[in-house]
This record gives sequence, C-alpha cells and structure tokens, in this order.
Amino acid sequence: MRFRALTVAIAAAGALAFSVSPASAAANWQAVNTNSNWDCLPYKTHTISTNIKFKPCVVTNANNDTQVVLVIQHTGTAAAVVAGEVWSSFGSSTLCNTSTFNPGFTRGCYAPTVNVPSSGGGTMNVRLSVNGTSNWYA
Repeated sequence: MRFRALTVAIAAAGALAFSVSPASAAANWQAVNTNSNWDCLPYKTHTISTNIKFKPCVVTNANNDTQVVLVIQHTGTAAAVVAGEVWSSFGSSTLCNTSTFNPGFTRGCYAPTVNVPSSGGGTMNVRLSVNGTSNWYA
C-alpha cells in the first residue's frame, strides 16, 4: 500500500519540510468525513494540551488522485487558536489558515489533490500550531 511507503520516511520529511515552501495558498479548515479511501496514522497529542490531537492522513481514489490531510481533534473545554502545514514530496502541500478551534470538533486541512502513479510513493508530514506552539507529527 502506497501510504505505508509514505510513512516509512515521515521522520525525514519533518526535517525536509523546514526548508521546503508549500506548493499552494493557505487552506481553510473543513469537516472530516472518512471512508475506505482514507489511510491515517494514529493521533499524536500536541504538547500544548492533552486535549488537542492531530494526525496525517492520505486520501487516494481509484485513479491514484491523492491528497494529504492534517486532521485535528479537540476534546477540551476552551477554544484554541490553530494553524498548520501539510507537506509532501509529491506536491500535495499547503499552509493551513489561522483559525479559532472550538472544543468538540474534528477538522481537516486539505492539501491539493495530485495524481501519484501507482508505482509512486513519497514522503509527507504535517505540522500543527496551537496557541503559537508548533509540533511536527514526526
């Protein structure tokens, strides 16, 4: 599965992402509705709060149209200010707008969809900033 190949190099992608500019303009946060096309790593707790978790997901359809999504979940009681970044070596990269994130929600920042040949692969990573503190997934 292509996502497995992507996750092997996720740690290296974190280091690379600091030196690579995102490929598109900032994206807005949207609702997350997963299905069998989604492949996600487990949630990681952000260092700012045990109530805010995030993870990278790769969405791929039958035509190998692929996008990376930064998914965030908030189970706390107070709103937080979030922003983020999605980076991939195959062009599905974006910055995520600064936004107020209320408790009880799960949202995603969707990078652009690109075609990745079935023999392809690559690396990806996501960064979440909460109240000014940034964490890369890796």
